[in-house]
Amino acid sequence: MLTTLWLSILHFAFINAFTEATGAAALSFAPHSLSFKRNVRETAELYGCENSLKGVEEYRRSAGLESSSLKCFEAARISAILIDDGLKLDTKHDIEWHRSLAPFVGRILRIETFAEEILDSEIPDGWTLDKFTEAFVRNLRSVADKIVGLKSIAAYRSGLEINTNVATKDAEEGLSEVLRGGNPTRIVNKSFIDYIFTLSLEVALSFDLPLQIHTGFGDKDLDLRLSNPLHLRMLLEDERFSKCRIVLLHASYPFSKEASYLASVYPQVYLDFGLAVPKLSVQGMISSVKELLELAPVKKVMFSTDGYAFPETYFLGAKKARECLFSVLRDACIDGDLTLAEAVEAAKDIFALNATMFYKINVDVNAFSSKDTVSVNPVKINSRALENSSSLVRVMWVDTSGQHRCRAVPVKRFGDIVRKNGVGLTHASMGMSSAADSPADESGLTGVGEIRLMPDITTRKKIP
Repeated sequence: MLTTLWLSILHFAFINAFTEATGAAALSFAPHSLSFKRNVRETAELYGCENSLKGVEEYRRSAGLESSSLKCFEAARISAILIDDGLKLDTKHDIEWHRSLAPFVGRILRIETFAEEILDSEIPDGWTLDKFTEAFVRNLRSVADKIVGLKSIAAYRSGLEINTNVATKDAEEGLSEVLRGGNPTRIVNKSFIDYIFTLSLEVALSFDLPLQIHTGFGDKDLDLRLSNPLHLRMLLEDERFSKCRIVLLHASYPFSKEASYLASVYPQVYLDFGLAVPKLSVQGMISSVKELLELAPVKKVMFSTDGYAFPETYFLGAKKARECLFSVLRDACIDGDLTLAEAVEAAKDIFALNATMFYKINVDVNAFSSKDTVSVNPVKINSRALENSSSLVRVMWVDTSGQHRCRAVPVKRFGDIVRKNGVGLTHASMGMSSAADSPADESGLTGVGEIRLMPDITTRKKIP
């Protein structure tokens, strides 16, 4: 079972499915990034169309939204969609429309957007801080039982150094500044954002709702320097909110180590690695998830696709998350951090159980068998080698003189490279005689040039 965060529906330029870049100039370079090339290729493979952005666009135009959505979600095998409907799109399908795509669909409420909608409503005598506070808390409480969590994008507006003790005077001045900006309202005043954030935490605490916080990278509206989760110290040290459940989104990339540290020392902090997967290169995704797990308890790390606006983003997030986490957990087994059984348990936690408990999602995770969590094209692991702590794999062959020969490679290199690409041998290796450690006379085989020896996995045997 998988869970995912964010929204699904259309009307961005399709190129935005594969990049966080905005503006014509930045978008012109986006197709030259590693993740873009990989994601377009894997989407084309799913659709069986030409391997190009144009080919994918033509397929989805001819197939239609519902058909391409079903294809993507069937391949992704997602069990829950949590929709942040504060994302501004030209067109959105409602929550009911999404129920055909996953067993569970829930709403995430974006608090800054919620406050802006309240301020855009007309009141006869004008807004005061007391009137706003009463309206915001009342409206938030009225929908608290209809949502699965709250979300803040304070990182985009004023940064993560949240002051949970904003003075009334500062909040009033912040509200006045916001109101002077006119309609539609856009809240950017730091004191007022911090005030809204604190009100939301109080409601979240009373209804036992979790709070998502955007951290790390995003589009260029964000000041990345202010999106480091270490700025949240004042909030995390505030005893009033010590029992809140907070999840840091997007692996906090490039601050993944900082996020891992926070999750290890603050009981209320959890981590989510959506967006970093699949928007980074393969090695970038792997290193980011590895950094999250350097200190953070496995029980506090969660998967999401960070899918939004395009069904392809859900498919890519799910596919690369499986492959990336497999690589990370496999290496943890090889390094001795985990046993194979512990790695399997960690995968279940990260892909299903942690999010199910964190968001209180009503999905029977036991209904999903282990085969449902395997990638469409899985990379297999030599489980017996890991289970028995083997360190080497010997690739053996019989040469033309009838002698057994072998090449020994580290088990990690075998799994990463040799299993798929074989092991290199010089031409001379195939012409060795039984009488001398050199190629047979007149064989024409020398130490120049290479052949590839591909292992036959079905012949694998454990040896002392």
